Amino acid sequence: MKLSTIGLVSFLLLSGQSGYSQSPKGIIIEMIQHANKLQGFTAEITKEERIDGELVKQITAVKLIRQPFQLYLNQRYPKKGVEILVRKNNNRALINPNAFPWINLSLDPYGSLMRKDQHHTVYDSGFDLMAGILHRELARIGTDTSEHIFYHGETEWQGRSTFLVEMSNPHYKQVIYHVQLGEDLNSIARKLNINEYAILQLNEEVDYYDDVAPGQEIIVPSSYAKKMELYIDKEHMLPLLIKVWDAEGLYEQYAYKKFVINPYFAPDEFTSDYKKYGF
Repeated sequence: MKLSTIGLVSFLLLSGQSGYSQSPKGIIIEMIQHANKLQGFTAEITKEERIDGELVKQITAVKLIRQPFQLYLNQRYPKKGVEILVRKNNNRALINPNAFPWINLSLDPYGSLMRKDQHHTVYDSGFDLMAGILHRELARIGTDTSEHIFYHGETEWQGRSTFLVEMSNPHYKQVIYHVQLGEDLNSIARKLNINEYAILQLNEEVDYYDDVAPGQEIIVPSSYAKKMELYIDKEHMLPLLIKVWDAEGLYEQYAYKKFVINPYFAPDEFTSDYKKYGF
């Protein structure tokens, strides 16, 4: 990728201008801009992620502030009433399991208990991760988007008017990667703009995200997705439905309902003392 192309994409993303929605690439650029300006939101998020070959559904009420990162989750399904409270500078997650042992737990968001059967960590909640992935994909694609970005018109989703945009990689494949000194699956995923859980699933000899050594050969996807569909809300220019496919089929899907942008939060709303929580 030529530096000039990356510089052009970065300029468009950071310029603060709007009105790029004349083209599918422009719609994505404008979406990234709005994601970067977002202060916070509330939503009910239905996620479906492929775990060991099966799509697993989870429905969660979410409150999020981007900076400094603060997150409250209340699971609706399948484990009703589980609460999670995360503050980035604390590096721990407070968990109300709403079940045995009936006490609050303090867990590492990167630890095995919280990452079990999850494509992402709780720190990836919201739109920042997706915006970063799309930013780097646009830089990789460059100026010729004819094989990669498609506009499928306006459609309604959950009563909201949206732009339907598809990003596709016709050259998607699995490739060999040699682990470098100091790397784990998390750092490799960020470096290659892919998902760390996908790497874990492709390598049976790798038991966890830090279970690799310098010089080791592992299999990785060549990009984050073979195909991605974004249903981007016309009013807020944020994706309310995200569908991601790999070589096997639907890999993950995230649907945002009851979405409220930049709501008011009480001063203690991201503390365990908030009166409406069960901690």
